[in-house]
Amino acid sequence: MRRLSRIALALAASATAALGQPSKLSETVNVHVVEVPVTVIDRDGNPVRGLTKANFEIIEQGKAREITIFDPVDFANNQTMQKTSPLNPAARRSFLLLFDMSFSSPNGRAKAQDAARAFVAKTMTRRDLAAVGTIDIDHGFRLLTSFTTDRTALVKAIANPSSFVSGDPLQLGALDVISATMPEVNAPLTPAADLGPGRLSGEALESVKDIARLEKRLNDNYARMRVEKEMTMLGGLARTLRAVPGQKQVVLMSEGFDARLVQGRDARVTDEVKEEMETATAGEFWKVDFDARFGSTTTLTLLDRMARFFRGSDVVLHAIDIQGLRVQNDLQAGSKVNSNEGLYLLSKVTGGSLFQHANDITTDFNKLMKQQEVVYVLGFRASSTTPGKFHDLKVKVKGLPGGSNVSYRGGYYESGAENAVERTLTNAEVIMNDIPENDVRIATLVAPMPGKSNGQVPVIVEINGADLAQGANSSTVSADLYVYAFDDEGVVRDRVFQRLTIDTAKAGDQLKNGGVKYYGTLSLPAGKYAIKSLVRLPGSERKGFSRTDVSVPGVDDIAVLPPLFTDRPGQWLMVKGVLHGESGPFPFQINGEPFMPSAVAHMRNGEKRQFAVFVYNATADEMTWEATLTDPAGTRTAAPTLVRQLQGDFVTKLVFQYDAAGVVGPGTTTLDIVIHKKGSSDARRASVPLVVTN
Repeated sequence: MRRLSRIALALAASATAALGQPSKLSETVNVHVVEVPVTVIDRDGNPVRGLTKANFEIIEQGKAREITIFDPVDFANNQTMQKTSPLNPAARRSFLLLFDMSFSSPNGRAKAQDAARAFVAKTMTRRDLAAVGTIDIDHGFRLLTSFTTDRTALVKAIANPSSFVSGDPLQLGALDVISATMPEVNAPLTPAADLGPGRLSGEALESVKDIARLEKRLNDNYARMRVEKEMTMLGGLARTLRAVPGQKQVVLMSEGFDARLVQGRDARVTDEVKEEMETATAGEFWKVDFDARFGSTTTLTLLDRMARFFRGSDVVLHAIDIQGLRVQNDLQAGSKVNSNEGLYLLSKVTGGSLFQHANDITTDFNKLMKQQEVVYVLGFRASSTTPGKFHDLKVKVKGLPGGSNVSYRGGYYESGAENAVERTLTNAEVIMNDIPENDVRIATLVAPMPGKSNGQVPVIVEINGADLAQGANSSTVSADLYVYAFDDEGVVRDRVFQRLTIDTAKAGDQLKNGGVKYYGTLSLPAGKYAIKSLVRLPGSERKGFSRTDVSVPGVDDIAVLPPLFTDRPGQWLMVKGVLHGESGPFPFQINGEPFMPSAVAHMRNGEKRQFAVFVYNATADEMTWEATLTDPAGTRTAAPTLVRQLQGDFVTKLVFQYDAAGVVGPGTTTLDIVIHKKGSSDARRASVPLVVTN
């Protein structure tokens, strides 16, 4: 669910204002857009294409809603995907690869691991997100990685799902999202009495049968308890995943459980059924296990509750039977029931599919991806009343071929009342999907420099002091800072996490005048990267996010750093953070004097300020330069004055003086410096935001 705006409604106020009377009534209503992804497949499992808005109808809480958004997404159509923004969660499929550690054999899990590795390496597209988790009724649910494009992290988790631990705070390594310990079952089974040789008397035979019934009932109760616990964990998992935008596909790799524990025995006549009928006819109803015969009401209720959590969180569970082709007989026991009906129960109630009868599980993943090729994203506006409230949804589709199957989210929860894990998952989604967050204003300067092996990449993050201090209830303020470097393939090449604790009494002036300035370095090989910074205030869950796209140069490449403005003394509380890569002198120096550059440059109209441009692997006589200013009004030439040039072994430092008076008015603009190498078309551009005030 996506929040659009907060609208102040003053119905009575408008009328009284028109009469010249003071308004007395006002009400604030949160208006949201609820997105409903819909997949439609034909009887053969192929996606149905070509549907239009007129084919669909949305019903919320029994009332038809106007469809305000209709966005068909065809993942198999390259032209369509090129026109779709990668920042739209609907344009990214999210898969949770869930290993069932309780209802699976080592051989089955090994096959599942091989298929999951192939899925990540060969089947997923660059836009797709995946996560890896395990579910174990004795140890709870563990999310080994959050939803990510980092194939390396996914493959590592798949290789050892039982003990994988991630060092990344946003990948939630070794975190028990649902921690539950199964109650012990200590009821001893009554041993069979030694009745001696010979035939049993009628009374003794009945006693043995009663003991056998009791033993079977206890075993069934124990097995049913395990099934109920797995359903409870799956429901909790689905509720947690509501924090992740878009539709989520949980792929449960399991061998399943005996479905009779949930829905009772099937209709086939067995010796057990005949005996129960004779017992009931004799009036001995206490000997009949009605849960085994007709199904457990408690377990069916838990299944329905689990399905509700899945529908409300826009999560679909698909089950892959990792036992493969099942055999319905045994050399010793003869004919027997070997069913995956339990997996069918779990998947069917969530709108998912059961993939079965395949010894090569890779084909099941391919079928799943085929089903998800086309998604119709519908949207409607809804108002919020109660945080966490569930709203029931239904989607009707007209004009479908016979045998088609329609899958959609069966409801949604109003935002609010999230738990800690949901909030943490939300932080990961901000990073992965570039979700704007401006409650805490931040700015990031990234200055990639060439290095012998990996390039040194200084990162400066400025955090607005007023936003940090807002709502502080104690003398200290805490902030979590995350910095990630994603390469072109979506792999995390380096990352930084640091908890900042600020004494507001001692740092009051800096918070008032500027804020906190964090300095750290990343170590990255040459290439293109997205540097993503997230600041989160744990107490209020307010956040700030920024993304900076950079190219890290090779050791001999020409590289230009952004224009480096210096800060005014005492403006910021400086924090020296984690330094990755080659050790060496502080990179920002002029004539041996260190300075800390600004992520956003500020200057008053008419004020003259100096800035420096560092150029690597080019001397001053090998290059020319030009400067421009860009704002909403357009691009114009800037005319800074070159006042000094300093030549080092590998770097040329150009020092400029600039006055924006008469060139640009108050507001935010971008200062661009372009360095041209003489005698070639080679050019390098570097930019910095510039805020001009009167």
